[in-house]
Amino acid sequence: MRACALAVVLVASPAPAMASPGWELHVPERVEVAAGATGTLPIELAIDRGQSISKDGGLVLDLAPDGGVAVKRRRFGRADAVDPDADAPRFAIALRAEAAGDFTLKVHLRFWLCGTKVCRPIDARRTVTVSVAAPATP
Repeated sequence: MRACALAVVLVASPAPAMASPGWELHVPERVEVAAGATGTLPIELAIDRGQSISKDGGLVLDLAPDGGVAVKRRRFGRADAVDPDADAPRFAIALRAEAAGDFTLKVHLRFWLCGTKVCRPIDARRTVTVSVAAPATP
């Protein structure tokens, strides 16, 4: 009987409001590239007002391509961003498609998000599907 009453109390009480994380990682779910051609993977980090990304703590972007997709480098830092001095860095990663098919590219981003008094580590992971179309025959 106690367990039932506890369950009713837990269900009836409102859930605490989730605090905004203060940041968003914008990575497309799917990128299309022709076989033998190059494409671009846009990666953008957005932060809320009053937040900042630590310039002392470093920002590391790791990529793990699968199968028929290649990248020149697998690790990028803030200096590799399109505008390294921007408050919210964005990247334009060059992809090279080797073979036709759907392949995955794992994105792993680590940085320090700072408020007015304290910074906290952020670890974000996303997966992108790279769809490689067979080259057009003349």
